[in-house]
Amino acid sequence: MNSFTQPPPGALIALCDAHGQLNPQAIGWSAQPRIDCAMPGHFGRRKRWNHWCITTPDWILSLTQADLDYLGYAAAYFLDLHSGHSVAHSQLRPLSLGCKLPDRAQQSHAFNHPKLQLRVSEHFGRTRITVSAPDIGGQPLHVALDVQQPGDRDSVNLVAPMGHRGFHATCRELGLPCSGSVQLGERQYLCSPGQSFASMDFGRGVWPLNSHWTRAAFAAPGGIAGNFGAGWTDHSALSENALWFGGDLQQLNSPVSIAKQANSSPTLWQLRSQNDQVSLSFSPLQHHQVYRRFGPFYADSRQWFGHFNGELRTPQGERVPVRNALGWLGETRARW
Repeated sequence: MNSFTQPPPGALIALCDAHGQLNPQAIGWSAQPRIDCAMPGHFGRRKRWNHWCITTPDWILSLTQADLDYLGYAAAYFLDLHSGHSVAHSQLRPLSLGCKLPDRAQQSHAFNHPKLQLRVSEHFGRTRITVSAPDIGGQPLHVALDVQQPGDRDSVNLVAPMGHRGFHATCRELGLPCSGSVQLGERQYLCSPGQSFASMDFGRGVWPLNSHWTRAAFAAPGGIAGNFGAGWTDHSALSENALWFGGDLQQLNSPVSIAKQANSSPTLWQLRSQNDQVSLSFSPLQHHQVYRRFGPFYADSRQWFGHFNGELRTPQGERVPVRNALGWLGETRARW
């Protein structure tokens, strides 16, 4: 396993060589994004996406832009946590026209379509997110958010080989303070200061035709956050599991099991690590499923939004309680 946790300032590592093969020097973990994810060749097998999720005590917003070579995709999902009302809209672009995504994390990108416009603009120390959709659930949607991007905040950056000569690179940021508003129809939803957080999932890779993965994540006041996943790292000894304490990142080398609790009503999930660093339960409030088919290809993504409760343990052995922290648990199966 390589570790490039402390590369020279400003140094970039190429994800692939000139023939599109995985660069062995890129494999491993870093606390800062240092990978240039240009992927020559592999047309049809390349998968690129940027996913944002904003959680507040009152509402949740999920935004996705993806480029699958033969298909571009963007989606917006909004959930009112008090009423349970949700709206969603997705839009396709054949051959990913107008859906180009950058090769590096923390760079601007946009999706433009008359029915859905999404723009992520990177500025020094902050990210501006705007969304406009004339009809989402029968109402217009307008989003204007500012996400703080502290330059010294660590993130999960991992490159892992997959089966059948595949590989994937990710950058995951959690617990980023967020401000701004969402306008849905005549109602305006505001971010609650100190309790509204953004997360970002940057993904670039060459994937096998049939794929499956799971992920769970949450953020809470005080710089507490967690990221847990499995599936795409199964062909390596690497893990994307991580915790943040006071904004400081702790890499978890041990697996974290994510499983439904038997005979629980309502349904609960349990998240456990063998060394007791993670002992959490997840209680879903809302289920959101997106199933898209394009000829012989499909992607079936299921996401549950809800609360995490339990306990975490710091590297010093201190026990940190987690109480009703908002987050999500997702599972995706795809033939793509």
